[in-house]
Amino acid sequence: MSLHWEEQREFFRDARRARYLARLVGKAADLIAAMSLWHIPGAAGVFASLFYLLMCDGFPNGRSLGKWLTGLKVVRIDRDGMDFAASLMRNLPVATPFLLYLLPVIGPFLAFTLGVAVLLIETYLGFYDPDGQRAGDTFAETLVVEYRQGSDGVPLFDRRA
Repeated sequence: MSLHWEEQREFFRDARRARYLARLVGKAADLIAAMSLWHIPGAAGVFASLFYLLMCDGFPNGRSLGKWLTGLKVVRIDRDGMDFAASLMRNLPVATPFLLYLLPVIGPFLAFTLGVAVLLIETYLGFYDPDGQRAGDTFAETLVVEYRQGSDGVPLFDRRA
C-alpha cells in the first residue's frame, strides 16, 4: 500500500482536501450515530456502536453517515477503494476510548482521560498537518476529500493527468 514519497506528494497536491469545519461536523455526526447505537439494550448496542465507529469509512464509496451529510469522502492515497481494513486502521484512535470504557471500575476514567487526549491530538493534527491528515489518516494512508462529480459522473479526485 505504501507509495513513494513523490507519488504521495503528487496525490496531495491534486486532491481537493476537505475543509476542516466540514470534517469536524462529519465526525460529530458519526459520534452521535455511534452513541445512539450504544443505547441499544445489552451487548448488541455496545458492539453495534464499536462496529460503526471502526468500520464506517469502509462502507460503499468511503462515506460514513457524517461524510455523506457533509459531502466528504475518504480515499486511500494509493487510489484503491476504501475497505474495512483501512477503515479499522483509520478509526482505531477514535474508537480506543470507547473500548476502554468497557473495562470494569477504572474504564470510565481511562475512557474520559484518553478520549480528551485523543480529541486534542487528532484536532491539532487535522488542523495543523500540512496535508490535513490526522493520526488515523497517517496510519491508514488515507485522505478526506470533497466529494464532487464531473459531468461524466467520474469523481473529480479520481482523474489522472
